[in-house]
Amino acid sequence: MANAPANFDVWLVAADTVYKGVPYGVVTGWAEQGRLAADDKLRPANSNAEWIRAAEHPQIADFLFRPSAHATEDVTEQLHAVELDIPSRQKAVDEDDDVDMIPLIDISLVLLIFFMMTTAVAALSPISVPDMKHASEISKDRDAFTIQIDKRSNEEVVYSLRIGEGSPKPEDSNLTTVPAVIARLDVRLAEAQRPPEVRIACHKDLPRERVREVVRELEIRKAKNPPQVAFYGAEVNEKSKK
Repeated sequence: MANAPANFDVWLVAADTVYKGVPYGVVTGWAEQGRLAADDKLRPANSNAEWIRAAEHPQIADFLFRPSAHATEDVTEQLHAVELDIPSRQKAVDEDDDVDMIPLIDISLVLLIFFMMTTAVAALSPISVPDMKHASEISKDRDAFTIQIDKRSNEEVVYSLRIGEGSPKPEDSNLTTVPAVIARLDVRLAEAQRPPEVRIACHKDLPRERVREVVRELEIRKAKNPPQVAFYGAEVNEKSKK
């Protein structure tokens, strides 16, 4: 087996979120904890290689969390086997009132089995992935494009486009529709010397459909031959314009 890359780009499909440059040890930890699902995708960090499902990745697949079917059967058998045989409490007044601990132990075992089964089911539930706050934490590409989607205090949604870590140019900012920002993107793509990476940084309270509208346009440009966009990803930016 080839040595695993030191870092991976991780695409959490259910959350529509991409993490770049994640260390190998962190990725395997996510897989063991159930935070990385079988349908999530990976590739070597900072590369244009094809995405590989986690369940098919030779360095990651063995770490994925898999509940044991035998363990579930054993737990079911134990539940049927437990019998609460509580003896009669009729005793003579002069007898010692010793506490019978056997029923308490049986009840404790039932509760323990219940919590074990609850934990196993919870591990298969959707994982809440923490939001990413800053675009610079995902990519270090100085030529990357960033489409910013903000929500103002009056619920108006505005779009802007910037290249690298600089500020958007006046003609690329305060755009109010998706077609407007995509039109400015096409202008900048025509000026680019190579297909750039495009990031979508959106306000955390925006509905997902706003991001999906932009993603659909980026997918069209990435699928062209030759592609106009090398890679795209979405992240959450908690800062917004007032």
